[in-house]
Amino acid sequence: MNENTLVAVCGYEGDAHQIKTLLPYYLHHKCPLLVLSPTDSPIVARNPDIWTRTGGKRAYIGQASLDRQIEHLKILLEYPFKHYLVNDSDSVCLSPEIPAYVYKKDVLWSNVVSDSFHDRSNDPGYKYPRLAFQPPYFMSRRIIQGLLTVADKVKANPTTPFIDWCMMAWCVEAGLPYESFPDGQSNGTSDPHSLNVMTQAVQRHGKIFIHSVKSLAALQQIAYARLAYKKKKLGQ
Repeated sequence: MNENTLVAVCGYEGDAHQIKTLLPYYLHHKCPLLVLSPTDSPIVARNPDIWTRTGGKRAYIGQASLDRQIEHLKILLEYPFKHYLVNDSDSVCLSPEIPAYVYKKDVLWSNVVSDSFHDRSNDPGYKYPRLAFQPPYFMSRRIIQGLLTVADKVKANPTTPFIDWCMMAWCVEAGLPYESFPDGQSNGTSDPHSLNVMTQAVQRHGKIFIHSVKSLAALQQIAYARLAYKKKKLGQ
């Protein structure tokens, strides 16, 4: 199960509680786990079985955040794995077994969402798809290497200076294939309505690559939804 795969989680010191909350879902893949954080806001793991590395500077958006993403991608390649499941501190794969389809197709997998709500009137000549690639990310060593061939050349976009934008732009610039998880769901869960949207996606449609989960209460509701989905599948 999940052969030759490294699981990674990216966050900063202030995210440590979220990573701790989601930790059972990072460990249930039975793969090595690497926690990546900025050099100026490191996450220290008390569990000796969890690897930790730092690179780049703390920044939520902007060029500094993209530069940190580059450093983290480079660090991933220092570990001799063929496949990488890369989470943010609020994303997770609910299934212990990573689906076989992501191994069979060598593309950049993510939760692909529209960014059409952003006003591009101040971006003349904008050449990229109106998309954002949100976590988790599943990619091969080849895909990471391809992203890094162009990452230094594509700078932060003033309208969308986000990592989920740069992952898309780097992928397109490098001519790499990409797809959205068919069993992925990306939406907020911090209010009752959005949490219900996520819960229904998990319980009714079996979504497993999810983003974003920022609280224990939200995780518990989503976990129950996953259990209900599995029980229903077993009963069929």
